[in-house]
Amino acid sequence: MNGPIYCNRILKRFALPFYKKVRREFGEAIWQDDGAKYHTSKEVKKWQEDHRMTRMEWPAQSPDLNPIENLWHIIKRKICRRRHRIQSLDELAEIIIKEWDQISMDEVRKIIGSMGKRCRACEKARGGSTKY
Repeated sequence: MNGPIYCNRILKRFALPFYKKVRREFGEAIWQDDGAKYHTSKEVKKWQEDHRMTRMEWPAQSPDLNPIENLWHIIKRKICRRRHRIQSLDELAEIIIKEWDQISMDEVRKIIGSMGKRCRACEKARGGSTKY
């Protein structure tokens, strides 16, 4: 992965439409990623700025508090139920997109709503592992 691929394959195709949907629905949105080098490259920051994506600063080696991890877990669990029937990478990509689209905003709100507990647990563990 690198900055141009992240911009073209992830941000443009998936993230920006979702970000705009959240912003329309709630009036504001903040994009959060895990701070990997390609997430914070000059090209990616400029792309996000050009598309008016407000970005949360997030250190690369931070505890795994990113709510997206919970969403990936939900998707992985659903895909594992049918993994032996998936015949190709294209089919897998199609299923991932379908499962992503089926995640309800209630599920997203619930995960985001747990951030206070997650942060307190992280503080209590002094930045170490938590049950989250």
